[in-house]
Amino acid sequence: MKKLILYILLTVVYIIPSVVHAQQPLASYIDPFIGTSNDHGQTDPSANVPFGMIKPGPDTKPGGQSGYNFLADAISGFSQTRVSGVGCTGAGGNLRLLPFIDTTGGIEKIDKSTEVAQAGYYSVKLMNGIKAEITASRTSAIYHFTYPAAKKAGLSLDLTSALATFKEENHEFVGNNTIQGWVQATNTCDMGMYTFYYHIEINKDEVEVTEDNGRVCWNFPSGKNETVMVKIGLSTVSQQHAKENKAIEIGGKTFAQVREAATESWEQALRAIRVETTDGELKKSFYTRMYHACQTPFNITDCDAQYRGSDGRVYYTAGNYYHGWSIWDTFRTKEPLMSLIYPDKYRDMMFSLAKLYRQGKADWATDTEPFPTVRTEHSIILLLDALRKGLISKETIELVFDRILAEAENIPFNSPDKMLERCYDLWAISQIARELNLPVVAQKFLNQSGEYRPVWNDKFKLMGPSADIMHGDGLYEGTLWQYRWFVPHDLDWLINAIGSKEKTIAELDYFFQNHLFNIGNQPDIHVPYLYYNLGQPWKAQKLVRDILLEPTVNCYGTHDKWKKPYVGKVFKTTPDGYLKEMDDDAGTMSSWFILSSIGLYPVCSGTPYYWISSPVFDSVTIQLNTGKTFRMIAVKESGEDTYIQSASLNGKMIENSWISYEEIMAGGELIIQLGAHPNKEWGAEVRLNQ
Repeated sequence: MKKLILYILLTVVYIIPSVVHAQQPLASYIDPFIGTSNDHGQTDPSANVPFGMIKPGPDTKPGGQSGYNFLADAISGFSQTRVSGVGCTGAGGNLRLLPFIDTTGGIEKIDKSTEVAQAGYYSVKLMNGIKAEITASRTSAIYHFTYPAAKKAGLSLDLTSALATFKEENHEFVGNNTIQGWVQATNTCDMGMYTFYYHIEINKDEVEVTEDNGRVCWNFPSGKNETVMVKIGLSTVSQQHAKENKAIEIGGKTFAQVREAATESWEQALRAIRVETTDGELKKSFYTRMYHACQTPFNITDCDAQYRGSDGRVYYTAGNYYHGWSIWDTFRTKEPLMSLIYPDKYRDMMFSLAKLYRQGKADWATDTEPFPTVRTEHSIILLLDALRKGLISKETIELVFDRILAEAENIPFNSPDKMLERCYDLWAISQIARELNLPVVAQKFLNQSGEYRPVWNDKFKLMGPSADIMHGDGLYEGTLWQYRWFVPHDLDWLINAIGSKEKTIAELDYFFQNHLFNIGNQPDIHVPYLYYNLGQPWKAQKLVRDILLEPTVNCYGTHDKWKKPYVGKVFKTTPDGYLKEMDDDAGTMSSWFILSSIGLYPVCSGTPYYWISSPVFDSVTIQLNTGKTFRMIAVKESGEDTYIQSASLNGKMIENSWISYEEIMAGGELIIQLGAHPNKEWGAEVRLNQ
C-alpha cells in the first residue's frame, strides 16, 4: 500500500506537471545568443537545423571563431558555413553576402535592438535601412532582404571570404541572377583544406552585375519595402548537385514554410530529452546546450545519396554520411550523449567514421576535405564505445582494423600528455581486438597501453612547484595537475601508484580545494567524477552541482593561469554564457552540462556505463528509439537537496553508483532519493569492471 501511495504522489507531482509544461514548445527555450560574446563560448546565432550542413549567419567586425561576436555592432556580411565553438580562428565563413545602399565598403552597421535569433531563424536591421532575415534547411538557405526606396542599392557576394585562410575559388554566371561554382579554404588552425560547391540565385531580374577582386555585386534600384529573395544550395559533390539539393529542399517553398520546418526539426530533436523544472532559466540553459551539441557533425549527404569523402572521391551511402569532426574534444562527452539520445543517427556517425579510415584519415585534416572540419584523434575510442553499445558491427570494424593498427604506429608520444593520451588509444585497440576474438593482438596492445607508467611516475607522481604551470613540460593545454588524472582506462594502477585509495582521495581533495581544476578546457573535465571510482560519489555530487548552478572559483584560461581568479557561474544564459576563453568546442562543454545535469555521466569512453549522479531537474525523460522511455525522477524535499540517499531501478533498490547503456536503452524508471546530507554508504563499494 505504501508503494502504491508513493507512486500516486509521484504521478501527481511529476507526470501531471509534465503534461502542462509540454504545452510550451521546447524550441522556444533555445537562445542562440548564449555563448556568443567575446570569447565566452565561440558559438553563433546562425539559422540552421540539427546537424545541418549550411549555417547562414552574420559575421561581425570584430568577429569571433565562428564569425560572430555579440558585442560588435557592425557586420562584414552573412556567410554560409562555420563550425560552432572551436579554436584558432575557426573554419568556414564562406560566400559572404552583404546588402547595401549606394555603394558597399564591405562593412555595415547594425541596429542591435532589432537583432533576433531563434531556432532556425535569424534577423537584424542594418543602419542603412535594410532588414535581413534568414532561415535554412539541411543543405540550403533562404534570405529575405527588405530594402527601403533607393535609386542605387544592391547585394554583394564575397567569394574569397573565410574564417581561416582563403585558397581559391571558381565561378560562372547563369544569366545575371544566378551564380555557381566552388570555393576552397583551410580548416581550423590552417590544417588541411576543404572544397565545396554552391548554387546561388536571386529573384531580381533587372540587375547590373559587376566584379572586383573576388567580390560580385548585383546592383539595382529598390522600391520601398521591396524584398529581394536569395536562395543558396551547397554540395560536396558538384555545383549541379548544389542546385538539385536546393530545388528539392526549398525550391517551391516560401520563406515561412522553410522557417516553420526548421523550427519543427529542432522541436523533434529536443524531444529526445524532456526535463521538468519550475526554473525557466535552467530549461533555457539545458535546451540551448542541446542546440549547441547538435550543430556538428554535418550531414553532408546530397539528396541523391552521394557525398565526397576526405580523399576527394565521390561515394554513395545507404544512410547518411557525417563530416566535420572535433573528436579530441568531443569523445569525452558529446558522443556518449549522442549514443543515448540519437542512437540511429549515431550509428550513421560511427559508420561515417569507419569509412573515414578507408579514405585515409588524418589526425587533423587532409588537403582534400569536402567541408570544414577540425580533428579526429581518439576515433579508436569512439569505435570501441560504439561496438560495445551495439551501434556498429564487428564486421564493419574488421574492415578497417588494419587501418586502426596502422594509425597506432603513428600516435605521437613526444610529451607527457600525449603519452597518456596515446596509451588510452592503445587500450581501446586491445579491447577492440578482444571483441574481435584476437587474443594475441589484444594482449600486445594491453601491454603497450601501460607504457605511460614510467612517464607518469617521472612527471605526475610528485606534484612540485612546476605542476601548476600552464604548458609546463611541453603540455598542450593544461598543467601537470590537470593532466595527471587522464588515464581513465587504468585508474586502479594510478591509485596504487599514488599509494592508496585514501592518499588518492586526499590528493584529489587538495586539487579541488586549491582550485587547480579547470572546467574551461577538456583535459580534466572528468576529474570530479573520479570520486566515484574511489567510493566517495557524494563528493562528486556536490562538486558537479556547484559547477552547474553556483558561483565557483576559476583560475585558468586555455593557455594561462589568471592573476585574478574569476568567481562566478560557469554556465549562464547570457551571451557570456561560458567562462572567458572557454570554447564550447563543437558541443563538448554543452554535452558536459547536459549529461551532468540529468545525472548520467560516462564512466570512461569505450565502456558502456554511466555514473548515476544527482539530477538538477525534478524529472528527466529520455525518449528511446524503440518507442520506450527511460525516466529519472529526483525525489527531494528542497531544491537544495544534493546528495543521493538511495536509488531504485524499476522498483528494485540498487547500491551500485552506475548504470549500463543496455539498462538505459531497455527503458524503465530510475528513482533517485536526494537529501541535504551525504549518504556515505551509497555507492561506496566500487566493483565496476571496465
